[in-house]
Amino acid sequence: MSAIEHRTDFLPFAPGDVPGFAVTHLTQAHWSVRIWGTLGPFWADAFSLGLSDLGISILRGFARQDGAGRWIADFVLSPGTASPAPSSLDFLFLASRPPAVRDGGPIVLSHYALDGGPDVGPSLYLEVRGPDRLGFLGSLLHALAGLDLSPREMMISTRDGEAFDRFFLKTTSGAVPSQEVRRQLEARLDQAVLDAVPHAAIA
Repeated sequence: MSAIEHRTDFLPFAPGDVPGFAVTHLTQAHWSVRIWGTLGPFWADAFSLGLSDLGISILRGFARQDGAGRWIADFVLSPGTASPAPSSLDFLFLASRPPAVRDGGPIVLSHYALDGGPDVGPSLYLEVRGPDRLGFLGSLLHALAGLDLSPREMMISTRDGEAFDRFFLKTTSGAVPSQEVRRQLEARLDQAVLDAVPHAAIA
């Protein structure tokens, strides 16, 4: 297993309620940041868009919330040539900013899948694929936040220019999303797939 691969079973539980982070320099071009503790419902939205504003890509990672509401997350980052070194950043500040105003740009998807609902399971499963770009994850999380949806677990990966992300979603109150919210989400995702057609034609 390479240094930038993730195995979810290797992630520890959050050490406590108090938020914290640790940064590791993996390779010349890649860094790892681990975040833990009690964080806001839209922390990943602000965190992802904050990184894209700095020109830093999230290559892959994993995050989950335990039953007590504490998060443990680990992401592999790839800074751009003009980006600050991740070791100089306050990642808790990025994660605790107010909900982002900027949406990060349009979402373009090649595929998505939704599974689950109030009558099936404890969360709504979302899987998306699409051409990767700086801010892809932040744009998607921002769109979910607009529907009051907060990931309770997410798995992020990028390979050969394609993003492949998976989420287990609940509302900010901890409820399973209603059928109406699911329909609204499906409509947005359908549009994101349609928006991919001109991109495919250009390619």
